[in-house]
Amino acid sequence: MITLSRLYTHPVKSMRGVRLSHAFADISGLTFDRNFMVTTLEGKFITARKYPQMLLFTPVMLNNGLHLRAPNGESATVLYQDFDDKQSPTEVWGNHFHALIAPEAINSWLSTFFDEPVQLRWLSPQLSRRVKEHQDVPMSFADGYPFLLINEASVQELQRRCPASIKLEQFRGNLIITGAKPFEEDTWKTIQIGDVIFTLDRPCSRCILTTVSPEKGIKHPHSEPLATLQTFRSDETGDVDFGQNVIIKNTGVIRVGDTLTVLETKPAKQYLVQERESDLAANSLNTQANKVSLVFGETEYTGDNQNVILEQLESNGLTIPYSCRAGICGRCKIKLISGEVTPLKQSAIKENGYILACSCIPKTSVKLAFN
Repeated sequence: MITLSRLYTHPVKSMRGVRLSHAFADISGLTFDRNFMVTTLEGKFITARKYPQMLLFTPVMLNNGLHLRAPNGESATVLYQDFDDKQSPTEVWGNHFHALIAPEAINSWLSTFFDEPVQLRWLSPQLSRRVKEHQDVPMSFADGYPFLLINEASVQELQRRCPASIKLEQFRGNLIITGAKPFEEDTWKTIQIGDVIFTLDRPCSRCILTTVSPEKGIKHPHSEPLATLQTFRSDETGDVDFGQNVIIKNTGVIRVGDTLTVLETKPAKQYLVQERESDLAANSLNTQANKVSLVFGETEYTGDNQNVILEQLESNGLTIPYSCRAGICGRCKIKLISGEVTPLKQSAIKENGYILACSCIPKTSVKLAFN
């Protein structure tokens, strides 16, 4: 028998989740899930992909707002009524919509934990965002879908293959199920949990966030378990999948222990089998720290030979497209016009002088461009 074994809601995007015994499953997700988000002053989303320590913040939902406990023990409370009533432009993965900004006091407090000014934003009761491929489905600040389903047997199979220890919470799922075979969820199209019917729309493409320890708030030095997933869950486009993105057909309360019934199946997506890529990171960090210049376009910035190019450009206010931040998706590909870089992995060096900004460290001063 397949059952719902755990339920998680994540009130603030990229902060700690809250384990529940039961929850109301709405069309936009579980109650409170990703209702709040940290952004830049311009409204662009900020996550633990860039700031892993975000996973150490503990959110607590109040009947009239949100209480946050920081990693150092400090805490702050913000009430719904204190948010600016003006809808401000907000963005998640190129998806533009509107949200409400927290008062300056909470934003100033939060900013002390980041290396840039940040804002806390709330969806507000009126959801202006929609699932990209389902414009009738409203959603929260989640990456792309209202629900994420994780199969415990799939986690166990990944752990069997992976040399590093794995915790289920690293995958930040909402609906955790047990009793199925490993990756059996790949074949499900429609399921029922309790009285609620869900559609499994597509596999979830994973990123560097899966490598961040939920207890320590730091990335695994060898990008595990993403590196292991890449060997057997990569598709032809370079996406690395784990878990299923889910939308809902009807609302209702679901409870841990509810039976999961498979109503409709589909052919499973096919994946490539790849050899584990050599990790070059250890050699790259043995060099003496030196300043280098980073020329991007017509502007020169002061950088170093210790940090990846993507993070150095971001720290200077540049916006470089990215997704996985792990050298897999290829979205941060830029042109190395002159100079030398140290790759963290073999695939970070592309053809025709292109490199992946997330996985290359300047070895000398470099000149870079988008094309």
